[in-house]
Amino acid sequence: MKKKISSIGLISFVALGLVAAGCGKTSTDSTPAPAASTAATAEAPKAKEPTAEIQLMFPGTPQKDVALVEAEANKYLKDKLNVTLKINAVDWGQWDNKLNLMIASGEPSDIVFTAAWQRYAINVAKGAFLDLGPLIDKNAPELRKELDPAFFEGSKINGKNYGVPTNKELAATRGVVYRQDLVDKYQLDVSKVKTWADLEPLLKVIKEKEPAITPFFMTSTSNGVFDGLDWDYLGDGAIPGVISKTDKSTKVLNQLETPQYLEIMKLTRSWFKAGYINKDAATSTVTVADQAKAGKVFMWAEGLKPGKAAEMEGYVGYKLGQIDLTVPTITTGDASGAMLAISKSSKNPDKAMKVIGLLHSDKYLNNLINFGIEGKHYVKKSDNMIDVAPGIDPKNHPYNPGAQWELGNQFLNYLMSNENPKKWDLFKEFNSKGVKSPGLGFSFDAEPVKTEIAAVTNVSKQYEAAIRTGSVDPEEKIAEYLAKQKAAGVDKIIAEKQKQFDAFLAANKK
Repeated sequence: MKKKISSIGLISFVALGLVAAGCGKTSTDSTPAPAASTAATAEAPKAKEPTAEIQLMFPGTPQKDVALVEAEANKYLKDKLNVTLKINAVDWGQWDNKLNLMIASGEPSDIVFTAAWQRYAINVAKGAFLDLGPLIDKNAPELRKELDPAFFEGSKINGKNYGVPTNKELAATRGVVYRQDLVDKYQLDVSKVKTWADLEPLLKVIKEKEPAITPFFMTSTSNGVFDGLDWDYLGDGAIPGVISKTDKSTKVLNQLETPQYLEIMKLTRSWFKAGYINKDAATSTVTVADQAKAGKVFMWAEGLKPGKAAEMEGYVGYKLGQIDLTVPTITTGDASGAMLAISKSSKNPDKAMKVIGLLHSDKYLNNLINFGIEGKHYVKKSDNMIDVAPGIDPKNHPYNPGAQWELGNQFLNYLMSNENPKKWDLFKEFNSKGVKSPGLGFSFDAEPVKTEIAAVTNVSKQYEAAIRTGSVDPEEKIAEYLAKQKAAGVDKIIAEKQKQFDAFLAANKK
């Protein structure tokens, strides 16, 4: 660079100096103004290149002010990448159908949320997502330095990455979130809760004292007490075949044949019969968070991390507490628990990858998409702490997606004023305590048995929600479910998963 500068005129030298000064700070250092501060760092669009619209599709509650946020984002992105962004939040209850229809029809789409528990491996086997390796290297190589290598290793399928994981907690625990006001009102001692069964006395009090409130809310897609099972699905939670996360055994089991499954389903059934679980749990598509926001729920199951309850308070609008009921573990499913993929139908995959790169590196854009417009949707209390803007009722917030864990890099996120200022340090400590599953790094390739998986998935739709929510007798229905699973080819799936897992263990000398 110095040799080139020395051979040009002083004016050109000054101009280049100004550009270099503009590029000297990365976007993670401070929050840039949407227009003025980006001129120096913007990629100059080609003279005749049309502006590309990039669609961002993820499960969540559609927001009233999304058009306003899109407008602000587009002012920024048109200068930076010559793109505009269309934010498509799809209600959780409609997400699976919407995504399946998009994949089946080949409908043009760009950035799509995916996860191990959202049929990631199944959709990869369908050819729904692009191999992101070359796109990352070309358009967002910084991602490989930003993310813990375990994220990329843990989300590979057959050696390839089809999603960019959210940079967040790597370890995970399971437990419950509850309303703090009701715990205080009835002086409930949550310190005595060590197991899922220990929750029952608390639920009994709420059932008796608060008839308008559901003690333990569940939906057709939530796990509930099932979250207490210590299993690693070896990639995709929708595909049968599990091992223990904390045991040394590497034998792949069909969960329906284990005594642990029957035991936990019996507990769930007893809660359902006692009226602790909502009667429509097996068919409900209302999100737990939205039902909690309406003040109709006392407790629900959640994947937990440090500060999860405080994080959710910003959405539901009141004080929450949490109880961790499992030890922190790290599995392939946790590494791939929230990712952004690029649809095979995308017309602008390079631009889409650049947008994903910005969601991971650009503090302004990341927080704009997650929290809205400063001064309108939130106000700053300090450099990194924010609060709801004056005049806004948190329960009727016009822009509060609550999807930070889905979109990019959580370490860039502002913190709400009720959150621990050291939250990100706690995340790092939490990750360091995670017990690594024997299956960490392995992700099942569904291609060899995709026909059987499709058949078993159809069977699961008939039984899974009813059994998991306690809506039916578990002993009778599990036996019926298992028989139909076997007829659909589940044993072939388990055998294939064991074969691939054994090969992985041998190759990695585990």
